[in-house]
Amino acid sequence: DPGDWLAETVACLQAQDYPQLDILVVDNGGSTDPAPMVVDVAPQAFVKRLETDVGFSEAVNNAAASVAGAPFLLICHDDVRLAPDAVTQLVAEAFRSNAGVVGPKLLDWSQPEVLQSVGLAVDRFGAPRELVDPGELDQSQHDIARPVFAVSDACMLVRADLFGTIGGFSDAIGFFGEDVDFCWKAHLAGASVQFRHR
Repeated sequence: DPGDWLAETVACLQAQDYPQLDILVVDNGGSTDPAPMVVDVAPQAFVKRLETDVGFSEAVNNAAASVAGAPFLLICHDDVRLAPDAVTQLVAEAFRSNAGVVGPKLLDWSQPEVLQSVGLAVDRFGAPRELVDPGELDQSQHDIARPVFAVSDACMLVRADLFGTIGGFSDAIGFFGEDVDFCWKAHLAGASVQFRHR
């Protein structure tokens, strides 16, 4: 049951300049069918409703199992607003750096001058750590593509073959930490994880 922001999120996906983008919205046990709103904003989009809330990880795996033939999967939360060239830039970075996973710079929705994430590190105990300070302003200090340990699954581009090889997200992690776990498995499979500033 997302808020009013879902329409804007879907509209941003619809407005992408990447020519081969299909949109699949997964309703994870919501009480209201989002299909009328989704189709109103993006007529070619698909909506898949799950009867119960199975957690974010299982919902992503369910979505990925519904997609055939795509070279990349773009995983997005329902409250992400993308620039019109975001998908093109992420795909270009995946090819440029031969990365298995690519994530963009994330900014605060209501305060776009404030950084939310530019990738994640882990400490010696395996706990995730943001690479930005709380409230840090975006002054182009992170505007360079670089390898990172993990990226947030708020917006994450993944090679579809890699997603299948490592078994997708861990169903044992319903929400929070599944992105670090996934990227960790990607590293173990020999793939790289890349941050892209746009």
